[in-house]
Amino acid sequence: MDNPFWFNLVKQWKEKGMGHYGVCFPFLAGAVCRESGEEVTKEFVEAIFREILNKPVQGYYCEVRWCGNIDEPVVSIEKNSDIKNKAIQEKYETQENQPSLAFTSDVMSMLTLDCSTKEECLEKLVLMTLEKARKGMFSKNNGVFGDFTDNEIEFIEDVAANTSNT
Repeated sequence: MDNPFWFNLVKQWKEKGMGHYGVCFPFLAGAVCRESGEEVTKEFVEAIFREILNKPVQGYYCEVRWCGNIDEPVVSIEKNSDIKNKAIQEKYETQENQPSLAFTSDVMSMLTLDCSTKEECLEKLVLMTLEKARKGMFSKNNGVFGDFTDNEIEFIEDVAANTSNT
């Protein structure tokens, strides 16, 4: 079974040396929107998060952590077997007890997302993502959100070209 585009995008970000941890959520939403041709709406952003929550790739989960390099929450792909070694404060799991989306302690702290439950964190991420992505501000470079760089567009297109749409 082929992995979904969003999974490949996040996983390959680190593997291809695009960043240290993962992608920010406006980047993820913008890239999925770019490839699907859909408009960025609250429903669209919520659908991305629902897919992450309800359809994790077997053996992996998405981890939300704080990235000091861009001063934003980012999502990375991690192996389920590594979760016990992480500072996970809250997590979502499937009915089969597979972790799907986990929040590290640093991202939940009052200095970052300032949320006390996974539901509160998720709602804040949806709203933050929507606020930026709706304005075409997908990527944070040199401390400022803006459109994708040419290098990022090339990366997105490369991931899309190597992801089956089955």
